Amino acid sequence: MQAKEKRMRTDMRDLTVGNVALKTIGFAVPIIITNLLQALYNIADMAIVGHFIGSAGMSAVNIGGQVTMIILVFCQGVSNGGGILVSNLFGAKKKELIPKVVGTMLSFFFLLALFFIVLVLALGVPILKGLDTPPEAFAGTKTYLFICIAGTVFIYFYNVLAAVLRGIGESFRPMIFVAITVALNIGLDALFVGPMHMGVAGAALATIVSQFISMCMAIWYVRKLGLFDFRLPSFKIDREFLKVTLKIGIPQGLQFALTNISFLLIMGFINPYGVAASAATGAVTKIGTFAVLPAQALMTGLITMTAQNIPVKQYQRILKSMFVSMGISLLFTGFIFLLAHLIPEAMLGIFTTDPEVIAIGSEYLKILTISYMIESLMFCLYGIITGGGHTYYVFGCAILSAFIIRFTFSWIFSSFTSLGLMGIGWAYVLAPACSGLAALIFILTGKWKKNRVKV
Repeated sequence: MQAKEKRMRTDMRDLTVGNVALKTIGFAVPIIITNLLQALYNIADMAIVGHFIGSAGMSAVNIGGQVTMIILVFCQGVSNGGGILVSNLFGAKKKELIPKVVGTMLSFFFLLALFFIVLVLALGVPILKGLDTPPEAFAGTKTYLFICIAGTVFIYFYNVLAAVLRGIGESFRPMIFVAITVALNIGLDALFVGPMHMGVAGAALATIVSQFISMCMAIWYVRKLGLFDFRLPSFKIDREFLKVTLKIGIPQGLQFALTNISFLLIMGFINPYGVAASAATGAVTKIGTFAVLPAQALMTGLITMTAQNIPVKQYQRILKSMFVSMGISLLFTGFIFLLAHLIPEAMLGIFTTDPEVIAIGSEYLKILTISYMIESLMFCLYGIITGGGHTYYVFGCAILSAFIIRFTFSWIFSSFTSLGLMGIGWAYVLAPACSGLAALIFILTGKWKKNRVKV
């Protein structure tokens, strides 16, 4: 019986066989739920801070979180390179090599985490000053940033192990881990920020504790599957595997980091409008994270689907998975679009009762929901291109989107037109439209079929 159950689990993880739609949905649904839980936590975090501390606290969490996010998403992008390598090994039936990949990734990212911790502690204050952080939120932003950055090793290890699990087609257990972590995080948030009156420091501390717990659960499961034994001699860097991981992962890591840097730089355009504008755009950002998370989850599924199927040349299977993903993504973002135009005040009311924040946020949200629908299609296109190892092309699309379009037009629309703050929202609409078109052109040429991951 146990052998039969093990075979069934292995079949579910193997995306090269079975019904495409069912495999796509079956793999993506746990990731969607995982992302939903994380987004709900982010919303709860902002709501708890907003109601207990006020607009200054919301601004601190928003700005400090944006800086921290750059460090975290770089790891996520680079670790995806290792995940794609694992997918190729899994699809090519070379599973015995996976432990070497895991040891290489964990060792490398431990050193990288230490580097970023020192860097942010040294440069954090100048960065916050350069962003024109509102004076009433500066102290809280600094506290939130420095506490959160201390947990970098925990979140880096979790991201590496989660990428490995996705690489073998496993998405259910990470969902359970995140569910437990989110529940703990929200509970600690409410306790530390509420009755214990720890302010934004409490919100940051709750985040670090939950990150440690999620890392421990991921370590337990990866060890149980026999993917890595976590013994000290196994923490070795294999140069060839590191080379492949970095070749595929660095462009995606830079893509994620530079995209978030552009968000951070745009905060420099938003902050002069005052703390209410900073708080409002922060709340809209949390809603936006929620809106596009099914598309991002399906993109992750498409990366794995593509990486497993390209070595065996099942191209139609990949394309069918893409169309299924696009349909699901549009349904969800379309629903958020309708809510934002019918009840924007109620959506912003989750975070604050400040009428000025709600008024600004409602108008900004209506514009941003157009961007969410375009992004949902763009992410699906990115999934296929990334899964084939063409991360440099996606990186180019990201630069086009983040800096040439989003940053430039945010500056033009907010500084030289009557649109003001809302002009930044329209720049967010233009950005994914342009990069999505570039991704579509690449798909239509058929160049995505050339596998750049050599194992």
